Parts: sequence; C-alpha cells; structure tokens
Amino acid sequence: MAHGAGVRNQRREARGAVAGSVILHEIYFDALGGEGGDPIAGQGLVEALEHDCGSLRAWHTEFTSMAKAQAGGSGWVLLVWSARLGRLVNQWAADHARGLAGGAPILALDMYEHAYHTNYGAKAAAYVDAVMANLHWERIAARYRRARHGAAEDTALFTPAGAPLQDEMVVTAESLRAASDRDPPVLLDVCLEDDLARRSDMLPGATLRAQEAIDRWVSTLPRDKPIAVYCVYGFQVSGNTVTELRRRGYDARAVKGGIAAWHAIGGRTVPIDRSTYNA
Repeated sequence: MAHGAGVRNQRREARGAVAGSVILHEIYFDALGGEGGDPIAGQGLVEALEHDCGSLRAWHTEFTSMAKAQAGGSGWVLLVWSARLGRLVNQWAADHARGLAGGAPILALDMYEHAYHTNYGAKAAAYVDAVMANLHWERIAARYRRARHGAAEDTALFTPAGAPLQDEMVVTAESLRAASDRDPPVLLDVCLEDDLARRSDMLPGATLRAQEAIDRWVSTLPRDKPIAVYCVYGFQVSGNTVTELRRRGYDARAVKGGIAAWHAIGGRTVPIDRSTYNA
C-alpha cells in the first residue's frame, strides 16, 4: 500500500511539473518578439517596478544577475505578482513546479541549457542579454494588469506566439483525448529539424512530418476528416501549419499546448517514428 501511494505521489508530482512547464514556456515565448529596452510608461508595469524594486535599473540588474548566475545549471527566473505580498517579486525556480506559492508569473526566463546551448554554447550571459533585448513589453504589462486587477485585455496579447487566435482553429488536449475514444481525427505531428533530436515520443497513430516540406506531403491528407496538428508546445510550428492547411481547404486544428499539454493530462504516447519525417 505504501509503495502504491508513493508511486501515485510521484506520478502526481510529475504531471504537476509538466503542467508547470507548459505554462512557464507559454509565458516565456509570449514575452518575446518585441524591441526590448525599458517597459512603456503609463501601462502600470513601470510604476509597479519602480515602487517595488526602487527603480527600473535595480529591477533589471537583479533579474538578469539571477539569470546569469544559473549558467551551466537549470531552472527559471521569474517576475511574479504576489497578491499576498502586494508587490512584484523576482524569483529563482529550481524547476517547473517550484514557483512562489500563490504567485502569478508575469515574465519567465528559461535557464535550462537546452534553451540556449545550440546558439550560445556556454555563453549563458549572452543569451540572457539577447532575451532582454527582444522583450515585448506591451504583452508583459498586459499580463501584469490582468494578474493584479483582472482587467480585460485583447485576447491576442495573451495568445502564445504563432498560435491560432480563432476558437475553431484550436482543440484542447482533453477534447482530443475524448474524440480519440469515439471518432479519432487524423493526427499530424509537425516538428522542426532542430527539435527532432530531443523528441522521444508521439501520440499513437500520428504521422511525423517536417513543417517546411508541406508541399511534399499535404496531398496525403484526407479532406473529409478533421485533422489535429500538434508540435512541442503548440506555438508557431503547429499554428502556421494549421493556417496553411485551412487555406488549402483542410479541416485542421492546432492542439493547444502541443504534446507537452498531452503529457500534462497523462495522455498515452508511443515511441517516436521518424521514418515519415523526410518522406
């Protein structure tokens, strides 16, 4: 009995970590795509950072120093709104499930080596500087206002980069699992070549394809069945694929959160089959 309880606890902790990973990666990617610099005054965030941290420079120095100190290690650096403390807090998280209790992440910086090693090698500090130079402060400020005030915002501000905006272009992992028990859709796994080496599993029945080779394999898809398309996290890879498939007349939907969301709900997977990737 004790052993069974221990296994259940481990599984529950693992699912919590995967769910945390999905959320933090969404926040991480959502904050990118801007021009960096300082936050825009008058949107609430500048004033909050100056009040809670003393100045923008003080906040920036602490946040980036915490990130650069993790070089060679792993974890996250988070800017978190704490309703309990009534202020913004910079926090280091050792893994996906170690956030500030009751805190709402506003900005997340991935310091796991996989986030920067390909482009920066061991130069973690250069990676941190590059991220800070590409922050989209309008979206970050909107996330802060929503966390603190519950203010309604433009949906596009909270949609992960590249993910479809329209509801009819998206399917959740839970809905996909329910549909798979009744009338399963065609499953399409799209993956960038750079990510392929890190992949180990896929959804049962899915076909793995290279997104950039869509002209080569699109004719193999049926036009009379729904198609569920997923990538690693449900951002631009699956989003762009779905947009193009729908433009060509296919009933395609992107799986929200990608295979990471499928993992988070305990969805069954099988070892990845790479034989169709370059077909």
